[in-house]
Amino acid sequence: MSDGAYAVERWRRNRRVIAPADALVAEVAPFRRRNGALIRRVGALAAGSPVVVCSPPPFARYRCRRFASAAGIDIDREYLALPRPGAPAYLVEDAPAATAYFVRSILVPPPGRIWTAPLRLCVSVVSWLPNPGLVLRSVAPRTVVGTRR
Repeated sequence: MSDGAYAVERWRRNRRVIAPADALVAEVAPFRRRNGALIRRVGALAAGSPVVVCSPPPFARYRCRRFASAAGIDIDREYLALPRPGAPAYLVEDAPAATAYFVRSILVPPPGRIWTAPLRLCVSVVSWLPNPGLVLRSVAPRTVVGTRR
């Protein structure tokens, strides 16, 4: 297994920090018609069962909340899942203070590549905004933790 593949597999386990190991993980597709079977699968769970809902951007927040409502999930917590919802290296609580701290103190682009120059510029500009977390919260992949009603 290459180092990159190992990292992705390792990052998949990071969800255990925010949800029980036996939680059903629902990776929500960007299109509603692909989520019908997943909604039925969550609907078949016993009340109180833990569920983790993941979605890629754009509109991940809206998509996760819509799915949770349709599947009968009570949302307990929401996180930004970076760099991807299925294998997050970072799980940042979706709260203004937490996201602002992450943008200003932790988020950095990969070093040394010419194609990262625009990304470095964007990170610098966003970190100087009055509410830098707002930008990140609107475009980041998302993970929602909840329980089946």
